Amino acid sequence: MSSFLDKLRNNRLFSFLLSKFFLINFFGSIAAVIIIIIIVNLALKWYTHHGEQISVPNIIGVDADEAIQIIEEEGFKYQIIDTIYDNKQKKGAVVDQNPKPESLVKSGRRIYLIVNSRQDELISMPQLIGLTLRQAKSIAENYGLEIGNLRYVPDIAVNVVIKQHYRGNEIEAGKKIKKGSKIDLIIGLGLSDQTTTVPSLIGLTYKDASKLLLDMYLNVGAVVYDNTIKTKRDSTNAKVYRQNPSPKTINEVNLGYNIDIWLTTDSNLISNSQEEETNE
Repeated sequence: MSSFLDKLRNNRLFSFLLSKFFLINFFGSIAAVIIIIIIVNLALKWYTHHGEQISVPNIIGVDADEAIQIIEEEGFKYQIIDTIYDNKQKKGAVVDQNPKPESLVKSGRRIYLIVNSRQDELISMPQLIGLTLRQAKSIAENYGLEIGNLRYVPDIAVNVVIKQHYRGNEIEAGKKIKKGSKIDLIIGLGLSDQTTTVPSLIGLTYKDASKLLLDMYLNVGAVVYDNTIKTKRDSTNAKVYRQNPSPKTINEVNLGYNIDIWLTTDSNLISNSQEEETNE
């Protein structure tokens, strides 16, 4: 046994492996590899923001320029993928985003935006001349237009569109016009004085009242809002509490007659007007 150990000690390779020089370099190499692995791992975590998530800002309804500034300040990228036309949204505002607001994502993520156009959407004016009022209304609505005032004139054609006007002037079919515009129509009255019944508008919103009058071949005349109307929302929700003429004063009027209306958001005033109309 002792002779075997003596042989190992005399072996040069074994002696080298047990030498201080080899051991220092061996363990030093292992330590260097461990340090390199740690540094690479930390670098990868830093580069990929491992485990770091931040909330996506809500920029829906915000002007596109301001939205882009917010996105970049919070460390995101952006891309506008579509532009649409929406009359109900503010021009130039973001109408949709992906990822959705408050989603948790990594910093540097790209946010895709859909923006409402800053320009008005233009359409070609349809041909309404020669159509009945009902047909003209249907086609105008399909094009995104509104029927404005109706004016009846003596003509052999009854309830047929004779002329179409935009902002007081005749407009030809095919001409570019802003979507949502109002088109006034000149309608044939026939060769006799035709009349229609005056409807009750009490309790109706402006939109519903104007639609009912149009269906009765009448126009909205003066529109008066009382002091309860302070915002655009108020004007939308306001209801008619007075009209002139009213069914109790004049039952029949000529086609195209103007009906003046007064609107309020005061529910008591509207209820009182409805009760008075019922009792009379």
